[in-house]
Amino acid sequence: MDGAQEAFLRRCAEAAERISQLFREGANVLVAGHNDADALSSLGIFCGTASLLEATYVALSVPRIEEVFSDEAYREFDALVFVDMGSGYLNLIGEKVSAQVFVLDHHKPLPVRPPPNVFQVNPHDFGIDGSTMVSASGVTYLVCRSLTEEAKVYSPVAVVGALGDLQDKDHGRKLIGLNEVIVREAEQLGLMRVEEDLILYGKGFRPVHEALASTNSPFLPGITGNETAALNLVLSAGIEPRKGDVWRTVSDLSAEEKASLIEALASHLSRVGAPPTLLSELTGNVYELTKEEPGTPLRDGREYATLLNACGKTGNAWIGISVAMGSRGWVMREAERVLAEYRASVARAMEFAMRRDVREEMRHIFVLRGGTEIDPRQISSVASILSSSNLLPPDKPLIALAQEGGLVKVSARASSQLVELGLDLGEVMRVAAERVGGRGGGHKMAAGAEFPADRTTLFLVEVDALVGEVMAKARAGKQLRLV
Repeated sequence: MDGAQEAFLRRCAEAAERISQLFREGANVLVAGHNDADALSSLGIFCGTASLLEATYVALSVPRIEEVFSDEAYREFDALVFVDMGSGYLNLIGEKVSAQVFVLDHHKPLPVRPPPNVFQVNPHDFGIDGSTMVSASGVTYLVCRSLTEEAKVYSPVAVVGALGDLQDKDHGRKLIGLNEVIVREAEQLGLMRVEEDLILYGKGFRPVHEALASTNSPFLPGITGNETAALNLVLSAGIEPRKGDVWRTVSDLSAEEKASLIEALASHLSRVGAPPTLLSELTGNVYELTKEEPGTPLRDGREYATLLNACGKTGNAWIGISVAMGSRGWVMREAERVLAEYRASVARAMEFAMRRDVREEMRHIFVLRGGTEIDPRQISSVASILSSSNLLPPDKPLIALAQEGGLVKVSARASSQLVELGLDLGEVMRVAAERVGGRGGGHKMAAGAEFPADRTTLFLVEVDALVGEVMAKARAGKQLRLV
């Protein structure tokens, strides 16, 4: 472990000591987070740990931080804890809250000093990249394990959150940095097993063709959502899909059969014009939660993340938080129902997103106009699927839009090549959104924004110009600070 990581862990321990003091004093704590997989993992870890310590708390999942302050109820709490949000809104928190505040976040902080009542735990403050090295659930876990050793039971949930934030995407589908530290801890506790294999949805319990058809990260053109085409692909690879009366799973296949399946996939993807790099997204580390029941979505880390994301994006965050805390039984059955409906909804959204008439190229950006056809709560999932599937030009960031009422929600994604050239999408989203009366921010590779719908064209023009400026300066070897 390097010096930056050690310093960050000391910060986590200091936060834990302060939170522990609040718990000992019987403080009533509001813990608030976003509504994606990483946020629900974070909320589950914190609330689960607070329950272990018999602390008093209320959990709140919101799509945007402003909703925490939509009424005066937050003022009734002795302390507030923000997970997976807050670092980009330090000024707003300072204006609204006089009580003690903890911000456990991994997004790039505002370049301002936190208010006196705010204790921030953010890896960026220690030179650790929060977009690739540790997620919000990892930050929350590292704080909570300092609160009590019992919280180490949540180490796999921290891994789930990182996978949900696609922090494995540009490292051969493997987690690195502090994420890897947490993975090793989970392995040592016997809670996780890691092996390199095919990354297909339900590979351990779904028939091979169903696993192929259910995989949407990456999105497999002509296969995802089409079980008939997937079965034909399996047969074309010379693989017997059944053994007697039992359907075989991906885990049942031999190494030779897996190689044949990959070869058949490569041939299919070539025929439909998909980029050859798509195959690289199909192999990597598989993170298996050994204490979860085989045949359930919780056994595989990425599938677990999809389930949490489904709960958060459909207004069922309480189910996802409960599952992350450890609830099973009827709660799990309800979560699986939500997941099935969510996957069907995302499949429909992807069908819409693949239409040529809703996608356009500007000079420096690629735009997906989801309009009201794509649920704003799902636009981030659609953007992630498109970006992880290498279906878009790597030399332009994706700006995906969806509208509800008078508000447009944006989810933006950039390739690692663009980030290496100097592009910071989080900063671009922040500046462009502020210029049109909205809010934005996020990571260099993945960011978001919201703004009034009647300013959509102006926003896109601003983003296009900002990306052009950044890339021109970067290619010229200069540094640019957006203002």
